[in-house]
Amino acid sequence: MDDLDAAPAAGRRPVQPPAATVPTEVRGRLDRRGDLARGELRGAAAGLDVRRHLWWLVAVVLVALNLRTPIASVPPVAGPVGRDLHLTAAQTGLLTTLPVVCMGLFAPVGALASRRWGRGRVLGAAVALILAGTALRLLPAALWPATVLAGIGIAVAGALLPSLVRARFPRWVGPVTGLYTAGLIGGAMLAAALTEPLRQALHGSWPAALAVWALPAALALLAWVPVARGAASSEPAAASEPAPVAAPWRERSAWYAALFMGGQSLMYYGILAWLAPRYTAVGVPAATAGLLLGLFSATQLVSALALPVLAHRRGGLSLLIALTVATSVVMLVLIAVVPSGAPYLWTALLGLGVGGQFALALTVLGSLGGGPAGSAAVSGMAFFVGYLLAAAGPVAAGWLRDRTGGYEVTFLGLAAVGTATLVAGVATGRAASSA
Repeated sequence: MDDLDAAPAAGRRPVQPPAATVPTEVRGRLDRRGDLARGELRGAAAGLDVRRHLWWLVAVVLVALNLRTPIASVPPVAGPVGRDLHLTAAQTGLLTTLPVVCMGLFAPVGALASRRWGRGRVLGAAVALILAGTALRLLPAALWPATVLAGIGIAVAGALLPSLVRARFPRWVGPVTGLYTAGLIGGAMLAAALTEPLRQALHGSWPAALAVWALPAALALLAWVPVARGAASSEPAAASEPAPVAAPWRERSAWYAALFMGGQSLMYYGILAWLAPRYTAVGVPAATAGLLLGLFSATQLVSALALPVLAHRRGGLSLLIALTVATSVVMLVLIAVVPSGAPYLWTALLGLGVGGQFALALTVLGSLGGGPAGSAAVSGMAFFVGYLLAAAGPVAAGWLRDRTGGYEVTFLGLAAVGTATLVAGVATGRAASSA
């Protein structure tokens, strides 16, 4: 027995004690539970990511909604404002032009400040300036400084939004740009349409009617607070990103973008100021002329939403820019030469062209610069050049009207600006497509 215990018989394996094994069916259940747990974690993370992006999207659109309300709310009540404050027509017009000048002068500040404090915080501060400037309009004596405050906030926020969209939605720059452009245009439409009815409802108080537009600004700020808090941890600060090359002022593509932005902005503000007077000058009733101006704004929404999505899905950015600018130029010529031919058609197509080129301009700004920080720098430069040119648009168009006694040369001049914009826009689209 000792021999048998010491050495097994030849050809026989030693008997091993049974290992502690887990039954196959139990192991399968455990594996399935582990897979389910991992799937639930992934699903929860994906759901959290979707909610976070949705909140960012809502906040961006709400901010965009306030980027034109302080400007578009003034013209409907310009008459009562001028009478009560004893302003000349030129001074009253300056209330609309001054924010545009601020948008040009202070646009580069956004890129510089964001490199120190981050896009989220700086954008929140810009919305707070818009809120403060709009609310201060409740005091007639504070109208001018309030206008400057709102203009600075609009400048900084507008210059940072393209780079923020690129940082937060890198795969959806076109569609998100279309959404916030539509919000921007929609805010302008609401302000233009509702400010005068609000004045009448508020017992003729234009300060109260202007200050009402602080409410959507407050809503945007409330939406932005959690975004700005989360940006510090979830979004790299712009200061940690590579610095933009030398400054965009030395980059040819940045100059193309600036001239494209300037040309399309000059056309837009020139049309906004003189489209209705052009139609009334040829016998169109004032109410109908106002309706045509509303049609111009409404059709901008359609192209602003659709074209960035189309560019995102199909490409052909330069071709889309060329089509929108060329459409605008042709319609400007027709309004100059045969305004009574088909005014609703001319105006609708003009709105489609102008709205589309604005949305595409913002899309290319989000694609240039080599990264979000560089995009912010290019946007600041483009807005600086673009809005300073735009501020001259209504004045120059009015000067042509005074010199010639009619609006034909005014609208032909805007068409000439559009031709130059076409060249700059196509070059910008090519640069953005290769970026």
